[in-house]
Amino acid sequence: MTIKGITKPVTFDLATTATTATTKFMVDRTKYDIKYGSKSFFESIGDKAIDNEFELTVALKF
Repeated sequence: MTIKGITKPVTFDLATTATTATTKFMVDRTKYDIKYGSKSFFESIGDKAIDNEFELTVALKF
């Protein structure tokens, strides 16, 4: 996966049928230099912190 010009390997399970492919996996945004609102980098932001990880859901139809 490439975000902001930074490429990291990503592995995930893929469910397929004759016409679709779907998956869900977690991405750690800080590995791609996205630090805004991260408590890992800005300890003083308290309850305004944004989670470092987010779930990415992919659904392909063909």
